[in-house]
Amino acid sequence: MTSAAGAAAFTLFAYLTTQVRAVRADSPWRDDPYDVVVTFTMFFVPLLGALGAARALLCRRDRPLPRHRIEQVLRAGLVCTLLVAATLATDWAAVAVRADRASWGGGTPWLIASLLPLTGLTAESLLLHRRAIRRLPEPVRGAEDADGDWLDDLVPLANLLAGPRSRAGRSLATPTSRGHVPHTVFDAVSHTVLGAVSRTVSRDVLCFVRRRFTPLAAAASLTAGLLVATGLAVGEGWPGGLLFTVEAAVFAGGTFAFAMIGNSVLRFAAPPPASRTRRAARTAATAGASALPASLALRDTIWQQLGFGDHVDSVGQWAAVALACALLTAALAFGVAATATRE
Repeated sequence: MTSAAGAAAFTLFAYLTTQVRAVRADSPWRDDPYDVVVTFTMFFVPLLGALGAARALLCRRDRPLPRHRIEQVLRAGLVCTLLVAATLATDWAAVAVRADRASWGGGTPWLIASLLPLTGLTAESLLLHRRAIRRLPEPVRGAEDADGDWLDDLVPLANLLAGPRSRAGRSLATPTSRGHVPHTVFDAVSHTVLGAVSRTVSRDVLCFVRRRFTPLAAAASLTAGLLVATGLAVGEGWPGGLLFTVEAAVFAGGTFAFAMIGNSVLRFAAPPPASRTRRAARTAATAGASALPASLALRDTIWQQLGFGDHVDSVGQWAAVALACALLTAALAFGVAATATRE
C-alpha cells in the first residue's frame, strides 16, 4: 500500500511539475540533465505500479500462493520506489546546485517544500520493502513454481477478472477447475472444446512471447517513442524531421532499456536458453539503448570533453553525440559480455 501511495503521489507531482506550464516555469529541475530523469519515470512508475497492482489481485488467502509471485510483486513495488527515489534525488540535486536560479519565482519554495513529504514517504517505503523481503520464506529447491514469470499469471488473472459466470472465464478455465456443470451434451462438448483450444492458444502465444521478448520489446519501444514524439509535435509544433527522429529514438531507447533491464530483474517473461553471442548481443543492445537518454542528459558535458565547444547548439550535433555514445557503449558492452561469458 505504501508503494502504491508513493507511486500515485509521485505521478501527480511529476505531471504537475512537467505538464503545467505555470508550475514548470518555477521548477529548479525543469531543464536537462534533471528533466530527462522525470521524463521517463513519470511513464514507468505508473505503468509498473498498475501491472504490479493487477498481479497482486491473485495474492488471495483462499488460493495457493507461489513464492515467486510474492517475490516478483514485491520486487515490482521496490523498483517503483527506487525510480521515485532516483527522481527525487535528481530534484534535490537541482535544488542544491541552484539550477536555473535566475528563473526561480514565487512558486519555487512551494515546489521545494513538496519534495519533503514525497521523500519521507519514499524512505518509509524502502524500509518496509526491506523488511518484507527479509520475511520471505527460503526458496525450495526443485519446486515446480521456482521458475515462474509474469506471463504465467495472465490466464489466472483473466479468469479472476472475467468471473466464473462469463463465457471467457469458462473457456479460459484450467483443467483442474470443476465448478462448471454442463446442462446439455452440446454444452459439455462446447465447453471442453473451447477450453482445450483456448488453453492451447494461450500456451502457444505465451511461448512465442517468451522466445521473442527482445524483438517484441523493441517494437513496442519504437511505437512508444513515435507516439511520444508525435505528442510533443502536436503540443509544441512540428520540430522538423531530424529533431522528431532524435526525440523518438531517445524515448524508444530508454523504453527498450527499461523493458530489458526490468525483465532481468522482475522476470516478465522467462527467456529460453540462448547462445553466448546472442546473450552478448542482447546486453549490447540494452546498453546502447540506455546510452541514448544518458547522452541527451549529458550532451553539453560530452561536447565540452571532446573539445568542440561549451554546449551543443544544433540538432545535428545532438544527433551525432547520441549516435556515437550509443554505438560506443554497445560495442564496449558486447566485448565485456562476450569475454565474461567465455570465462
